Amino acid sequence: MSDIILQTDRLQVRPLTEGDFDNLLDLHSDPEVNRYLSCGPVPMSAEEVRTRLDRYLLTNKTDGLGKWKVETREGEFLGRAGFDWQDDPAGWELGYSFKQTAWGKGYATEIARGLIAWFFKHTQHNYLIAYAVSEHHKSLNIMKKAGLTFWQDRHVDGEDLTFYRLERADFEAPKKKGSHLGSLHDHHVKA
Repeated sequence: MSDIILQTDRLQVRPLTEGDFDNLLDLHSDPEVNRYLSCGPVPMSAEEVRTRLDRYLLTNKTDGLGKWKVETREGEFLGRAGFDWQDDPAGWELGYSFKQTAWGKGYATEIARGLIAWFFKHTQHNYLIAYAVSEHHKSLNIMKKAGLTFWQDRHVDGEDLTFYRLERADFEAPKKKGSHLGSLHDHHVKA
């Protein structure tokens, strides 16, 4: 049985495992990858990476959702993407982080579109949120291209954040020709 959660034209998403600690440590050792994350533009400590991996594994086990590893179809690790519960504002948040070598190739938009389609197909939740530091225009553009719309700006813990949101009804509404969320070959495996 395959552990592939979903595949897009070029990418696949699989659950993170204990064996992915080194992949995540490598990803988050790059200050530029972390520039707009909570730790800021510094290498993330091994302890923080361990804490995050443990949280991702637990969330995936208890909720069937979480942050997962993103790979090429050939199995090369590119980063992580998936969902994380947010309390304020309440909702499942779509998030992604990629190695610098994967930047500028459209991977983030491709995987965001695939994950959005997966989310609305495999959950009963009525909306999905995403957010970024307001000055992170590239990430905000990915959200727009993936079909989310501006929802609100908020000042949280000293940072200006911009939130986007997608309602299930808007996702399921008939799409204009050429605006489909992309090719999705879904291979969700239930635990």
